Amino acid sequence: MVPALFFCSCKSSEPAHAPAKGGTQMDIKLTSSAFKEGAMIPAKYTCDGADSSPPLQWEAVPEGAKSIALICDDPDAPMGTWVHWVLFNLPARPHR
Repeated sequence: MVPALFFCSCKSSEPAHAPAKGGTQMDIKLTSSAFKEGAMIPAKYTCDGADSSPPLQWEAVPEGAKSIALICDDPDAPMGTWVHWVLFNLPARPHR
């Protein structure tokens, strides 16, 4: 399974590298307290468990961003790439 925040990889602490307006690179960091980088996602967050969403945090969102879109797909699925979820209109800044 590969979560993507502006196309970042499954590795939970790896930054996304997507061109912003004007060709500038963005380094958005996506993390989860539920699993470590490169580790399997715990069963509780899969169809083998409670099938609940893992906690996610993001940082280094470019100034002026109004919302975040998150796509989680699985390019290694037996029948080809499988999209697990698509979320949109997530807050660009954490609620404090």
